[in-house]
Amino acid sequence: MIGMETSFGRSGVHDWKMQRVSAVFLLAYLIFLTYSVCTLGEFNYANWSALFEPNWVKAFTLLSVVSISVHAWAGLWIISTDYLKPVALRNSFQLIGLLTCLGFIAWTAMIFWG
Repeated sequence: MIGMETSFGRSGVHDWKMQRVSAVFLLAYLIFLTYSVCTLGEFNYANWSALFEPNWVKAFTLLSVVSISVHAWAGLWIISTDYLKPVALRNSFQLIGLLTCLGFIAWTAMIFWG
């Protein structure tokens, strides 16, 4: 079955839905961040730090990084399965992409809660 070999282990529709849900979540975060920056007042370190002090903002930001990673991973997976035919190259590309996404998530968590 082709769909099982080129997706996350489910159908391509599942991958499509994951990208759309992550895009909607990222749009919500962008709207929140834009509003917050516009109403921040003076743009300095103290105000910027205060914006990210509440735990719900930290969690929202971490979930946004997870959404970026899910969105990026789905795109990387699709591109690699479509265009990288040598298995070793494709697997290496996917591993580097996956480790990068997981690294960004871990780095964000360490910044906020480390």
